[in-house]
Amino acid sequence: MEQFQEELDQIKKILKSSHHGMSVTEIARTLKKNQHSVGRYLDILLVSGHVERRMYGKAKVYSRSSRVPLNNLMGGLHDLILILDNDNRIVRVNDQFLQLLNKARKDLLGKDIAYILFSEPITEIIFSSIRSSLESGLTDKEIVLDVEYGRVYRQKIIPTVFEDGESGTIILLENITERKTAEQALRTSEEQFRLMADNIQDGITIYRNKKLAYMNRRVEEIIGYSRDELMRLSPMDITAPEDRDRIERVLNYCSSTDNIPSEVSFWMVRKDGTRRFVSCRITSLRHDTGTVLYIVITDMTEWKHAQDALENQLIFLQHMIDTFPNPLFYLDIQGHYLGCNSAFAKLTGKNLEDIAGKTNDEIGGSWEIDLFDKYNTDLFEYTGIKTYTGLFHHRDRYISKITIQKSTMTTIEGTAAGIVGIVLSSEEKKWEPY
Repeated sequence: MEQFQEELDQIKKILKSSHHGMSVTEIARTLKKNQHSVGRYLDILLVSGHVERRMYGKAKVYSRSSRVPLNNLMGGLHDLILILDNDNRIVRVNDQFLQLLNKARKDLLGKDIAYILFSEPITEIIFSSIRSSLESGLTDKEIVLDVEYGRVYRQKIIPTVFEDGESGTIILLENITERKTAEQALRTSEEQFRLMADNIQDGITIYRNKKLAYMNRRVEEIIGYSRDELMRLSPMDITAPEDRDRIERVLNYCSSTDNIPSEVSFWMVRKDGTRRFVSCRITSLRHDTGTVLYIVITDMTEWKHAQDALENQLIFLQHMIDTFPNPLFYLDIQGHYLGCNSAFAKLTGKNLEDIAGKTNDEIGGSWEIDLFDKYNTDLFEYTGIKTYTGLFHHRDRYISKITIQKSTMTTIEGTAAGIVGIVLSSEEKKWEPY
């Protein structure tokens, strides 16, 4: 290359003044050289990285390459860089590499990497890895330093060509300790999540951009389908017939407004035909890459059966007290009406819905409030029975004399829980307009 240095310098100088590049013909005309010789010079400059070549149809256009001095580039990087010549001798090394090894530059430059031996563990680990990679041709691998140093590097071997056209090798070590630590923390977190998710009684599913990303084993136990089967099914396929219209409306609403309900409950049909009542609690998180849905599925079947049984029991109880001819009512310890029979509603001129959950003050109207509130405090303080008589003002502007008996409802522990009242008699013959 040195015998052509003058011509090579002339070509670089010519190309430096041409911002758009020049063809071989144009360069040869300027140098007053034949195109064959100029083509050889350009090939040398191209291989050594001094020029760049672009194709315009069949024409080749050459221009100066924009390069950063190698020493400046090596010093400005966080990575560790070692450069070998064609004989695997160290020709350059950056300060970061020297700092890691705690070596001076003179300890490495000019040394054949195959014969470099150091007693320090960290130095020997790195050079042994480089030597084995050069022998095996493995260009990319990780170097794990021992626990004392606690660092992990990614080693890359990159073939290169020097300015004189000779081949060489760049050894690059990238510190990936933080990334590996973060990856390990993420794996640990994921393992802990899976361990927790696979041992709870609720089913957990995660959807990313409407695709199933995760499902714990409990989902399969509740729904009765495998993960692969569920991926081929829609929510409507497992919804019980009586709930399909409602669930379809919910899904259509979600699709049209992007609003996700926080909870929805419905009857579903398992693969074996049995029915389960499930509650789905939904959390929606939006990211730059899309939407993630977290769905917690709880099997509420036993609770639903108990709730239905309780409602049936309350219906039966209401039917039973409605057949009782005397007006009857019951209150909680705050004086709210828990319920009454139809005879009591008729007496007061109110509907059952107007009475339940309210106090006498909240109901108002033409009641004689003091009459039904009487002795409540006494019965809560001293459990027992109270019987008293008073005048009741009817809505039709008549007054009747009625007798009321109240008794305290108590818990298993014997504390007051409410009051039951019954109208024992009403002297209708003494009604008078007021």
